[in-house]
Amino acid sequence: KLLLSSNVNGLVTWLAYSPHVNIIRPNIHRSTVITYKILNDDNGKLKAAAKLACNFWNRFVIPQQNILLRLGTFYSPGSVIARAYKPYKEYNTIYGKIEFNTKYLGTFTNYDAAGTIIHEIGHTLRFGGDQWMNLFHQNTGAFKPESIKKIPDLQYMFVETDYGPGTIYSHWDEERFDRELMTGFKDTYEYVLPVTIKVMALLGHVIAEELTQKTALETLIREIEDVLFTMTETVQEINFEYYKDTEISEEIYTTLT
Repeated sequence: KLLLSSNVNGLVTWLAYSPHVNIIRPNIHRSTVITYKILNDDNGKLKAAAKLACNFWNRFVIPQQNILLRLGTFYSPGSVIARAYKPYKEYNTIYGKIEFNTKYLGTFTNYDAAGTIIHEIGHTLRFGGDQWMNLFHQNTGAFKPESIKKIPDLQYMFVETDYGPGTIYSHWDEERFDRELMTGFKDTYEYVLPVTIKVMALLGHVIAEELTQKTALETLIREIEDVLFTMTETVQEINFEYYKDTEISEEIYTTLT
């Protein structure tokens, strides 16, 4: 059980032992990548966090399409720590955008900021999108039998059916799964359930590694902190300048104030 790196042609190699994952596609050739562009930063914090976040998802999934995440800052005196905008597509790339509230960003560690970016990349990977909405019953949040047949772990999972339009139906249920990566509120300690990775297969992506057990998010981030994951040829095909204004899709609130 090893950690991944990649050469310029997208051939994944394996570097270091990890007790938390099960590699199911060793030495895979990748044709897509998750990467980022910094719009404005706060002492390099977003750049450092974005690298960690992209490494996290590039480790676990091969996305159906390239993903480019734009990152920037804003200021608000309220309890919103970050806001994400509705993704959009051009050719073989999905574009997303996240802005961090500088009221909180300066107090975040790189791991804190990376966790928020990882969460939003999850949404860009269609967690909460149209395909997601077909997997469960909206009146109860329980998953449909056909979804459970494909991923048995979904029998234990429920989708959030409360809170506002940016949270309802787009996250795991907060009451049952408080502090899980893909619930709707930011916490100081967060963990990742194996099913959060597995469900990506139902959203059109290829799973490169499976998580074998409930694991602290910071533990998983630290494992890939020093990994070099580069796919130069694929990244060069992405139009980093393409941009569309879209509406806010989610505001992430802190539970710390």
